[in-house]
Amino acid sequence: MSGFSYPEWIGEVYPEGTKRDGMLASYATIFPVVEINMSFRRTPQDKTIAKWREAVPESFLFTMKAHQRITHWKRLSDVAEDVGTFVKACQGLGPKLGPILFQVPPSLTFDAALIDGFGASLVPGCSYAFEPRDPSFLTPEALGALRRHGIALCLNDDFFEPSRYEPTGPFVYFRFHRDVYAPGDIEARAELVKSYDTDVYAIFQHEDNPESVKPALRFLELVS
Repeated sequence: MSGFSYPEWIGEVYPEGTKRDGMLASYATIFPVVEINMSFRRTPQDKTIAKWREAVPESFLFTMKAHQRITHWKRLSDVAEDVGTFVKACQGLGPKLGPILFQVPPSLTFDAALIDGFGASLVPGCSYAFEPRDPSFLTPEALGALRRHGIALCLNDDFFEPSRYEPTGPFVYFRFHRDVYAPGDIEARAELVKSYDTDVYAIFQHEDNPESVKPALRFLELVS
């Protein structure tokens, strides 16, 4: 799920009586990964990162959504310093740090020089995913640019059909964010994910309503 801190889940997803500071630990007993979205608006403080790291088991992973300064304000241009600052904060998670996700706005179209410059700004030793919103990023040239830099394509099914996915990095990343799934949709996505012989991150949309967790639970059941 893309989030875990929802008091409305207590008694439905989390055990009755779960405290706010115990929600992440409860989440980690159900799901192996969480996508942190609050980092899009503010870089987490070291003490928050440390608290998250200590709350989950060794095998648990965090994916971190990159700050909007990088993706939306500067639109990937001249971002080496910003990327370095953000990655350094995330590295406090240690081995529990999964991919760092760069989600760009729908108005950003593919430009080879821009992607090459952005790719050169990435800190070595971390994993990176890139979520476009414009179809120009699904062309062979654009996918090739992501491959050159080892950046995994992230496909959001609110914008593109999952069948259009092409791996460009060392792992696969989907964001399943539709509000409603038709009968068979979750099963089809599970079959698609199982067809990849590599690590796959499949992140469902966060909602306050506990009912929103059901598609993710069904998906987890199917791929386990």
